Amino acid sequence: MDLYLLYFIIVSILVSLLTTYLLNMYFIKKIENKFLLIPRKMKIKKPRRRYLIFEIASIKDIDPGLLENSIKEEFKNLFGITSLADSYLKLIYFDNKTKRGILRIKHIYLSHLITAIALIRKIDNDELLIIPIRTSGTINKAKKLLS
Repeated sequence: MDLYLLYFIIVSILVSLLTTYLLNMYFIKKIENKFLLIPRKMKIKKPRRRYLIFEIASIKDIDPGLLENSIKEEFKNLFGITSLADSYLKLIYFDNKTKRGILRIKHIYLSHLITAIALIRKIDNDELLIIPIRTSGTINKAKKLLS
């Protein structure tokens, strides 16, 4: 009889401790949510664009569409299709006479772009070298630096 009484006492103590612990955790979470974790307004910022001015060292003329596709392909091979889609990479301007151009990209992916264009050595069996000259924050300043 004493053994059953001892088990009963131990089980009742364990049940009361468990319920106390669970209730404390429940109320602590409620208090944290109410006072400590005050919801703040999340500002969604527009992506900052950067304009990379580059020059191509090549003997032959280069098709701008082919140039853009090869840059995007190299970027995709290195960093994946999601990074390419998220970067908003676009060839804004290219002049075959001066062999200079402007690429637009998000500011986060600028170093990725410089890495990708440094690895391009051939476009359509024409050897070339893409040299980044300068980065600008506005398209007007980039166009001014081109001329």
